[in-house]
Amino acid sequence: MPLNIVVADDHPVLLAGMEHLLQAVPDMVVAGLVRDSTELVDLLSRTPVDVAVCDFSMPNGRYGDGVTLLRFLQRRFPALHLVVLTGMESPLVLRSIQQAGVSCIVSKSDPLEQLVPAVLAASLGQSFISAEIARLIVEGGEHGEARDVEALSKRESEVLRMFAEGLSVMQIADRVGRSRKTISTQKIAAMRKLGLQRDADIFEYALAHGLVQASQNARAGVAGEGSSE
Repeated sequence: MPLNIVVADDHPVLLAGMEHLLQAVPDMVVAGLVRDSTELVDLLSRTPVDVAVCDFSMPNGRYGDGVTLLRFLQRRFPALHLVVLTGMESPLVLRSIQQAGVSCIVSKSDPLEQLVPAVLAASLGQSFISAEIARLIVEGGEHGEARDVEALSKRESEVLRMFAEGLSVMQIADRVGRSRKTISTQKIAAMRKLGLQRDADIFEYALAHGLVQASQNARAGVAGEGSSE
């Protein structure tokens, strides 16, 4: 039986490249190409699919992207096998993908051909971590461990989320009707609880926990997310 595969990515050139690569493999059939989570879920709802190759960052979809989308897909389509394709370099985010139940991850910095063994491994319920992803996770060490969002108070979590969305301390203070000093204190307290050292770490943490979308652009460069995401 051939493997039915759907490929989800918002970049047409990469989408076409993946289709060409996978269609050339015996017993692999590309059942559809989609550009966002809305198209992906619609296709999965009407078409039998064995493996979905899913870009980690896809803007505009109704079901979001990143960790939020991965968790949704596994709840909605429990028999579906996932391969995540990403340009993310944050060990924290990469480990969050694994913790979301995805064991096949390929970096956009690796040769595209690594998608083939990743798809085969996913279809068999096995794991496949590309060379670049493995390097990033190993080098990240303990800094790649996701920390517990439950450690934060409701207001600290709120401040962290808005800061990760690109708002300044002053803008957050104006939005929630609290003083700049209070917001700054809550931000510092949240970072201390989570072991975050830099402002750049806040976006990575929020992304790893699904507090912001992977395609959210305000601080995308901070998280190491390039234009090929």
